[in-house]
Amino acid sequence: MEKELSTDAFTAELAKRNRVILLGGMAMIAHGLNRPTKDSDIWLEPFSTAEEWVERCLAVVAKFPGSHVWSLAERRRLDRPEEIVADIDDFSVIRIGGMDMPLDIFRKPNELDMDEFDSVWAAASSMESGLRLPEETDLYRTKANTGRPQDLQDQLFLESLVRERFRARLPVCDLAEAKSLTDRFLDPQTLAYAKTNSHPEVRAHALRYLKEFEAEGDPYSRDILAAGGWE
Repeated sequence: MEKELSTDAFTAELAKRNRVILLGGMAMIAHGLNRPTKDSDIWLEPFSTAEEWVERCLAVVAKFPGSHVWSLAERRRLDRPEEIVADIDDFSVIRIGGMDMPLDIFRKPNELDMDEFDSVWAAASSMESGLRLPEETDLYRTKANTGRPQDLQDQLFLESLVRERFRARLPVCDLAEAKSLTDRFLDPQTLAYAKTNSHPEVRAHALRYLKEFEAEGDPYSRDILAAGGWE
């Protein structure tokens, strides 16, 4: 019996034997943003070679008769494995067509490196489909420098989620957690939440970054520091 030609079925099949992270509009919706999307985006574990990566994709394509591989950059169908390998080497993404929604599979997403997959996967949360949902700051990075208005709106929404998490955790966390948080996202407004933390080392950690920002001419850091209360 043929499998239903749906992106949900395809990604679930891919995730049975591979590590897959949800990206794009569907990831934004999963994080709580009510917005439309015309396609689905995922990050398939990069593996050591493009040949192995393509082999993993094609193993699932073969289970969905009617699906096919499409070059997004060159806008043409790719039928031979060597064509797909060359395309993924050049452009880092392929599209699976013939589904109920176009599915874009990345080997290297925008603003993320392939060697970051393990850390993004570890920080992501599990989904019922077998995929993982990236943590807000990792998803935020994939939206950077695209020039698309929708991505800017997505970033603003993700920033609001990050700030709420920082607002809840920086006043009460230990130094290890504070470093983990600030390794992933930094701005003066979020650092200011550490001001009431009872651990002097956490306050000192945030203060160091604020002083660096102030030295670079950031007016928000200057105002935060001028208000005092960090000792």
